[in-house]
Amino acid sequence: MDLIADLAERYSFAELRVTHSQNLVLAHVRKADLYALWQALAAADLATPNLDLVTDIIACPGLDYCTLANARSIPVAQKIAARFENLDRQRDIGELKIKVSGCINACGHHHAGHIGILGVDRKGEESYQLSLGGSGAEDASLAKILGPGFNEAGVVDAVEKIIERYRSVRSGPGERFLDTYRRLGDAPFKEAVYG
Repeated sequence: MDLIADLAERYSFAELRVTHSQNLVLAHVRKADLYALWQALAAADLATPNLDLVTDIIACPGLDYCTLANARSIPVAQKIAARFENLDRQRDIGELKIKVSGCINACGHHHAGHIGILGVDRKGEESYQLSLGGSGAEDASLAKILGPGFNEAGVVDAVEKIIERYRSVRSGPGERFLDTYRRLGDAPFKEAVYG
């Protein structure tokens, strides 16, 4: 946090913004300073170019930090990000917005995710419900529940199965996940996840 504050002071008129997608924006950076700023961010391991890719996940605080939550969100997001850490793989997948909420209050906006994950309490156990097809952009839509929920490890595996099915059925590398889902519906993804 101190580094980001120092960089904002040095390069962006001390202005720093946090977006709804949990990314930071340093506004008003001069073009001549972009490379130096990038070098400072890269040295701190804060320069991953993954905006709107599979590892750029929105997650609420979840059960680890919120008394309203029914399930953990951050560890689920971290495990998905680790599963897809290869940047070439992320770029091949293309734009894919994953959003994770730890309860029905939906602070992670799971209902507006291309892939949404909702943590619920099922008889004292954490369970994760998958939804597909949401968008909070100009082409807004609410995600639809795919089927029965999963435990933490199972939801990470299910997300990977959904993404791999998408890669095999998309019309080409330029077709976004959301467009593929809208074109084909949920049937190929249900089959990939539930058999």
